[in-house]
Amino acid sequence: MSDFRRKIDEALLSDRHIPKQEVLSWIESTNDIRTLSKLYRLTRERYYQIQPDLGKEATCGLIQRYLLQCIEENVVDDDEIEDRWEAAQALHVWFCQLIRGDDTSDVLRATAGAITDAFLAGDDEVRNAIEAGFLEHALETKALRPYFEHWSTDSHLREAWERALEWGEAHPDFTWELLQQIPKPKA
Repeated sequence: MSDFRRKIDEALLSDRHIPKQEVLSWIESTNDIRTLSKLYRLTRERYYQIQPDLGKEATCGLIQRYLLQCIEENVVDDDEIEDRWEAAQALHVWFCQLIRGDDTSDVLRATAGAITDAFLAGDDEVRNAIEAGFLEHALETKALRPYFEHWSTDSHLREAWERALEWGEAHPDFTWELLQQIPKPKA
């Protein structure tokens, strides 16, 4: 195990402050899905220990990269890594959280672009997961539709857009409201 992976494991188990520069160097040093999974977990579980604040750009960049890589790779033999469908659902939940935040349109636009690229580059299984696992549910929320509206005019994306929009219009905010009913784990 590389030195920085050991340090990520230590940070996950520690209550100490974690230097921002160290976390940034970990993020920049890997494309390995298992390491990205640990970093994703670190930003969920220990975010406020990262000092100074990791910031929106680095955090959102990591989340986007990790979830899209999960959709692409579909790791099914490791409980620490989201499989394709779990990642698509997590991407939807993240989008719903972002749309309810302030000053997030740049992140939403950039991630919508990365999702579009992943859809176009992906095989049938990747495209299906993005369309049925993410896009249908994202389009349930009217405020998220503009980020994907360009799909309606692209011959490679139009059919997926139309199917997903039909679902979204028939189920306004259904999935997000359903997820809100799930009790949050106690700390």
